[in-house]
This record gives sequence, C-alpha cells and structure tokens, in this order.
Amino acid sequence: MNEDIFKREKVKPMEVWPNMTVNELIVEMGNSGSFMSGMLSKAVDTYEQMIKENSYIFLSLSGALVPAGLNKVIIELVNRKLVNSIVTTGANLVHDVMIAYGGNFYKGSPTMHDDKLLKQKIDRIYDVLVSEDEFQSKFDEPLLELYDDITNAVKSRTLSISELMNEIAKRIPDKPESILKACYKSNVKVFVPTIHDSVFGLQAAIFNRKKPGKLNVDVFKDLQDIWDIRAKEEKASAIILGGGVPKNFVFQSFYFNNKMLEHVIQITLDRPETGGLSGAPPEEAVSWGKINPNGNKIVLVSEVTMAFPLIAAALIERLEKKN
Repeated sequence: MNEDIFKREKVKPMEVWPNMTVNELIVEMGNSGSFMSGMLSKAVDTYEQMIKENSYIFLSLSGALVPAGLNKVIIELVNRKLVNSIVTTGANLVHDVMIAYGGNFYKGSPTMHDDKLLKQKIDRIYDVLVSEDEFQSKFDEPLLELYDDITNAVKSRTLSISELMNEIAKRIPDKPESILKACYKSNVKVFVPTIHDSVFGLQAAIFNRKKPGKLNVDVFKDLQDIWDIRAKEEKASAIILGGGVPKNFVFQSFYFNNKMLEHVIQITLDRPETGGLSGAPPEEAVSWGKINPNGNKIVLVSEVTMAFPLIAAALIERLEKKN
C-alpha cells in the first residue's frame, strides 16, 4: 500500500529565544520530532504520562552516575515523589555513602597518565578522579563501623539487601547530596541486586572474616519484595538509565502472571547487535511478556548525564505550571 506522505505531520524547524526554559526547548524538539531530539521530547511526554496514570515508577541506575554528579537530580525526583523504587548497582551507592561522609570527586581528563595516578593513589573514572586515601577514610572505615553497629542491633537476624541498605541509610549523615538518605526519608525502596559486586561486598567479606556469621544477607529475599510490588500495584513503569543487572532485575519481575510494565524509557549508548541486555530495545522484552505491547517504549540513544537532567527539568517545569 502506498502511503501519502503529504497527509503526515510536517517537520517544524526548532526555534530558540532568550530566556528559553528547558521545557520550552523540549517542546520545540518535539515540534521537529526528528532524530534523538524528537525522542527526547517523547521521553518527557512518557514520563509525564506515567505520573498522570499513577503508575508505580522504577528507576534503575547503572554506570558511574554519582561520581559524574547526577545524584541531586535523582534526589529531586525522589523528594517530589516522582520515583517509587530505585534499583541500582552497588558502586553508585558506594560513592553515595562516601559523599555522605564528606568525600569528594574531582574533575580530571580521559587522557591523563594513569601510571602517574597510580603512584599518587588517585583512581580515575573516565574524566572523574577520587583519592584512595579519601575513599578509605570516608567510606571503608565508616562502613565497617556501620556493619558492626547494624549486626549488634539486628543480632543474628538475616537481612535482605534492601533491608541492609535501609539500616545503612538510617545511620549515615543526613546530607542533601545523598540518594540513599533521601530514599530513606521519602520511603522509597532501594534494591541493589549485585551489592556483593562492589566495595560493600568487599568490606562485608572483611567484616565476616573478623566476626564470622555476624553479617547475614539473603540475596534472594529482595526478589520476593519486588514481586510483591508487582502484585500490589495496578500499573508499573520503568526508567532505565544505562542497562545491566538493574534493568534485568526490574524486567524479570514482570515475567510471571501476565502482569507487564506499562511504559519504559531507556537511555543508553549500548548497541542491540550483541544480544546483551543493556542494548536490547524494550520491544524485545514484549516478546518475553515483560512490557505491554500497547505501552510507550522509548529508547533514547544518548549519554545519561546529558539527557536525563533535561528530562527531569522539563517534567518538573510542566508539573509546577499545572500545580
């Protein structure tokens, strides 16, 4: 069947002007509707739709988002009740707890001489730097004290990973830069499915060598918790920053009982051709029964720290105007 393109909506050139707001720019991108600018606009529309439909929203985090400075953007969404659960790598919360104890990250360059950094005990995350001495004093040492205090409080009770993170969140300093503390105060559940693949795990192993059997964590218990959310909530959607295990942890929870995610936004630079989950488009998950075929499935091919603040700022602007 031949399609009459002249009946389709025209591409409108984007306009810019002085004192333009973030949402005004996003709307202009939507008027163009082309390439990733059009997809960025659709992502904001979809996030807004999630809110309108009272959908339970999972936010998954992978990649070094906290060292790159995305923590306050996430905290703003948590504080505004625009996120209901966070699923993250352990590393992001390692960095988060370090910040809570006064640690800092510093601007560097991807072309720095890493052999020189090694001698200076400086670790590099692309173009972000962190001091190993500061890491030890602002994370390793406080965490071992936290583990000791937690195990004394819970006795021999076995904790889920999310329960352990909640116990940590109770005890860390109340800093406005901490995602974990903000989630604790706003009753936003935090899942860390690969906590042992981070310094949380390394320090737990060290702690259990000194005090065998004191720190007991059931890594399977969180599965039941996220299934309970799926069973309870009428609608659920997901915003995937990156991919990896956090993405799968959310998606696999909607593999049973014919209950699917309604809408999904994914921001990634990974490719689908490898068959890896991080690059797999949400449409692929439709075949597994994890995402509603009729829901919005947005793939924004972009770097997370560039695209997600624009989405968050535009959404907040829209909601503020409506209120």
